[in-house]
Amino acid sequence: MSYPENPDTIILKNKYYPTGLKEIDVWNHYQKFKPSILQETKNRDIMFAIMVEMNKPVLRRRGAGQKFIRLTPSNYDEAITGRTITVYSAMAMYETFGIIDIDIHPGDGFGWAKQVTRETYDFVMDHMPIVKTAQIRFTGKSSFHIVCDFGRRNKIDSIRFLLTKFLRNSDLAKRYTIEGKRRAGVPNLDMAPNKFRGNYTTLNALSVWGLRCMEIPYQSLMRFDPRQARL
Repeated sequence: MSYPENPDTIILKNKYYPTGLKEIDVWNHYQKFKPSILQETKNRDIMFAIMVEMNKPVLRRRGAGQKFIRLTPSNYDEAITGRTITVYSAMAMYETFGIIDIDIHPGDGFGWAKQVTRETYDFVMDHMPIVKTAQIRFTGKSSFHIVCDFGRRNKIDSIRFLLTKFLRNSDLAKRYTIEGKRRAGVPNLDMAPNKFRGNYTTLNALSVWGLRCMEIPYQSLMRFDPRQARL
């Protein structure tokens, strides 16, 4: 096991962890959620964010002698260390799901992010017959993902096209943008994760803020506080 050599070293400080998040805290988290992380990343290319210094993450896309990183039960304990703050999963060429990224500027307020998420989720469930079911996920940062399950495999490009088409023909398009990036002060329903090797934060992994990416029940959404995702 890659137990931290310096377990008490602080790798992150922010408003959620004013006294600091330590290597041992991160390592313990990824040991606790090992079965979930392995299931979520099975047969997927992944990417790590590694804290090389306090509050300084760098991305690692390649493994030793490999073009891409894959997590397996045999390499998990060596690949994920106390400085591996985030595990990103990559979309495959064919998927059974797509992601609507509720893209809100952090300065616009978390309450707005929750409102946009609720309205978008309601539209998906009530007016998108192509979607079998959907989940709301807190990304571990300032907003949410709506994960839309199609119940069958589709080309990821077709998923992006269908999601975009439904959203652009909805009343949501009158209030929010549906583009590659947001405009100042306007929430954006971002389709960027829906492409081959498009990355998204893995369920139960940490974000670079040290908060857990987690499912949020619809009935709990408006009461949710990011501090609930602290370690």
